[in-house]
Amino acid sequence: MTRCHHALERTELLFPARDYVTGDSFEIRRCGGCGLTLTWPPPPPSEMGRYYPDAYYGDAGEKRFVGPVERMQRALYGSRARRVEAAAGGSPGRVLDVGCGRGFLLDAFRRRGWTVEGTEMSAASSAHAREVLGIPVHIGALESLALPAGSFDAVTLWHVLEHVTDPGSLLGEIGRLLRPGGALLVSVPNFGSPEARLAGPGWFHLDAPRHLVHFTPESLGACLSRAGFETLESRFFAPEFDSFSFVQSTLNRIGLRQNALYDTLRGRAAKLGAEGGGASAVASVLLAAPLGILSLPATLATGLAGAGSTLTVLARRQ
Repeated sequence: MTRCHHALERTELLFPARDYVTGDSFEIRRCGGCGLTLTWPPPPPSEMGRYYPDAYYGDAGEKRFVGPVERMQRALYGSRARRVEAAAGGSPGRVLDVGCGRGFLLDAFRRRGWTVEGTEMSAASSAHAREVLGIPVHIGALESLALPAGSFDAVTLWHVLEHVTDPGSLLGEIGRLLRPGGALLVSVPNFGSPEARLAGPGWFHLDAPRHLVHFTPESLGACLSRAGFETLESRFFAPEFDSFSFVQSTLNRIGLRQNALYDTLRGRAAKLGAEGGGASAVASVLLAAPLGILSLPATLATGLAGAGSTLTVLARRQ
């Protein structure tokens, strides 16, 4: 698979973006060579730690988000594990979660009888999965781990593909690790959604520079096809993301401190906003309930129309 090097002269500037954690400035550009939308310039690997402070992951023994949010996540992960199991043949097997984070999705698979493994880029990001849930986690980029070919029945990429500089290479390695007919679940923010277009630099899911690639259904489908995957189904609604993204993107768009509500809802050891609470945090909390009510019909309608703010694809290795 030929890699596109995204030469600057072949990219088109869409709009500027600012990191709400560090204040650093970036640009969102579309590459004329491969069609991907990118955060520009991508930070060198040696500097990425600045954009992933320890608080980003939270302490291993503490909640990253308030209790009701984490309970909803766990319930949804169970339904996703069932869908992957059905696509992979209908019985438990061996699953790898690339970028497993706190390990909740793998825990849902394990409860169904699967043998589970995860990968993460650092010990800090995988501490909860390893130390609290007891899940085996490989540390490092997937391509560097030299795992055996055809050794997994399923692989999951839950909001991970947007964090890598070369999604084609990662998908190619996943294809090598999956047995023929193995299942892949991949979920990403949908840059082609009306919410993304309307919110622009204030879109909650933009998250530059942690999100390095911004996918549309067309660009994700092309990446999967080139890597040898057949798409089985696409969904445009993720309850734990879409309603909140509508609320936070609206708050950002009207000029409140970027992602103030998101930071308020994070656990005490997982705060990110450099400016702390203040008026924006108070206003965000007061506006959250009415905006949340408005978000329900809006996100359901866009999801049913195939235009929600997140995109989840279930695919099979051809």
